Amino acid sequence: MSSFFATINRLKHIQRWGLKRNSVSENVKEHSFDVCVIAHLLCAIRNEFYQGDMDPGEVVLAALYHDAHESITGDLPTPIKRFNQGIYDSYKAIEHTAACALVDTLPAPLQDDVFNYVTESCDDEVMALVKAADTISAYVKCIEEIRAGNQEFKAAMNDIEKRLNLIELPEVDYFRKYFLPEVHLTVDELYRANR
Repeated sequence: MSSFFATINRLKHIQRWGLKRNSVSENVKEHSFDVCVIAHLLCAIRNEFYQGDMDPGEVVLAALYHDAHESITGDLPTPIKRFNQGIYDSYKAIEHTAACALVDTLPAPLQDDVFNYVTESCDDEVMALVKAADTISAYVKCIEEIRAGNQEFKAAMNDIEKRLNLIELPEVDYFRKYFLPEVHLTVDELYRANR
């Protein structure tokens, strides 16, 4: 018996943005899907427009499991995580311990298949795309909340935009230019825009 899937499946119960009032709640499982889609697009953009040679499967798997440890730890909001270096370092150690504990729930022959993804130990280039996708996903959440009239996300949006501006990946700039402008549109506006 393995509790791996049952534990991962509980990500749907773990809410993100716990320190803020949310117009629309977001759980970790939903967020992970968004990060997968964004990371895949970033990989495709790099490969098609910037002479990249990255394996999209590796990128998507790393994105899929990037918050798997939260099935054990829950989601610690960024302002707490980044409150000071001591808290950040301690939380990173807790994340790693939880990730290893999650991998240990798998039958031994399967552990090597997921270890690097769950522990975020993949190639640096892969993890850079996943971290960029994670940041973009948070930025999109802020856009959606502010569009819904929720000003609690204004400071977070400014902070995340500063972090996005520091990412020196041309595929991130491309994504921001060609994909972000329409994220606030309604379904009616999207269909009109694409006709």
